[in-house]
Amino acid sequence: MIQSVRLLEVRGFTQILAAEKITAMTISFRIDRILGDRPFTEVGDPVLAVDDAGRGLLAVAGTHVAVAGGHDFGSTAPVGVYGIDDLTCRALLRTRYPVHAMAFHPRLPLLAVGTGNYDGGYFFEGESLLLDLETGSATSLIEHELGCQVLGLEWRSEQELGVLIAPPDDWQDKDAWHEGHVAVVHRLDWTVVPSRSITGYDLAGPRVAAPRTDRREDARQTVSGLSTNWDPRRNVRAVEELPDGRIVATLDGVQLESWLPSGQRQWAVRDNDGGGRDIVIAADERSAWVGLVRPPWEKRAQAVVRLALQDGAQLDQHTPADAVSLVRCADGLPALAPAGRNGERSRLRIRRGSRIYFRETISTQDGQQPGPGEAWLAAADLRSIPVAERPREPRRAEVDHLCPYSPENQVRHTSPAPAWRPPTVI
Repeated sequence: MIQSVRLLEVRGFTQILAAEKITAMTISFRIDRILGDRPFTEVGDPVLAVDDAGRGLLAVAGTHVAVAGGHDFGSTAPVGVYGIDDLTCRALLRTRYPVHAMAFHPRLPLLAVGTGNYDGGYFFEGESLLLDLETGSATSLIEHELGCQVLGLEWRSEQELGVLIAPPDDWQDKDAWHEGHVAVVHRLDWTVVPSRSITGYDLAGPRVAAPRTDRREDARQTVSGLSTNWDPRRNVRAVEELPDGRIVATLDGVQLESWLPSGQRQWAVRDNDGGGRDIVIAADERSAWVGLVRPPWEKRAQAVVRLALQDGAQLDQHTPADAVSLVRCADGLPALAPAGRNGERSRLRIRRGSRIYFRETISTQDGQQPGPGEAWLAAADLRSIPVAERPREPRRAEVDHLCPYSPENQVRHTSPAPAWRPPTVI
């Protein structure tokens, strides 16, 4: 039996039910329905496509994006391998860095994947990965901890892999941005190559011109030519079920979308600036408040909008004073919890709380930047905040600092768990 249910959340494309403890018997897991299913869903917006006509396979790499719901600098780029005849996903890989190169082995069921990017200040980091198409396992091959940015891959024979890598850094080297080093790595059997076994000696080679070619348009044309139903879909951030059986969700490029019980999408509100993030269904169950995502480098304020659940029409808009998380409190009303200015790492979403909880870093007395031990769990009492249809935003005078904050000592305030139902995958 399931003794308690901890969390129902959305990560990537899947709604996940996490059980606190399972004992006494085995619980079978059943998918109730899959929404948004279409070819190439796993990779989102493609940036590179490479085919193997002999085996009828197509490898597609997607855009490198932040991980939905992550509390750190988490980001990933998906790589899917599909059958050209039926477009079934045969293997799926998620890489740490953007993908620049892919190459199918001429005989073995292997796909070489080259990734990497500039770290923003000095190094060109990355990986050379080997994906086993039969087991789905991937091996990171470069020995150095930071690796190197891999720009090109080519199988020259069954035992030789040509590799084009960026220079290790751009220190006093402006040409590092459009040149690279080419090397040929030899292994007798690539199916048994150990992880981190390609050394700097293996990758030493002459410097050559290495233009960074944008292949996104070619990739989009390739997948569009195979499927007229293809449409990029990525990073589902929140899901709610309505009393009438409809499902609403937020994701990249969409403020909010509604799915009918039949599995058809009823409507979607497009958003070219980032899409929706948090959802709170209004008390009348005819509308929903949605917190929007905006690029962190933009100075314009993040918006919170109220959308009609009948057709997605915008009914209201509120612009908070600062970055916020939209949460549903214990009384069912929406509230705005301060989210800080450090991206996902600053957000603390405690839902159904009796108060508005958030994480705050307290400045030192002499005005210096706060140290790592000065993050506190803060709260604002809902009783002191006027109740209105709009989300409530706490004032500075209403905030109490409860205790030093640490990820290992988080507080969760939730209502009793509802009856369990098979989850919906979006």
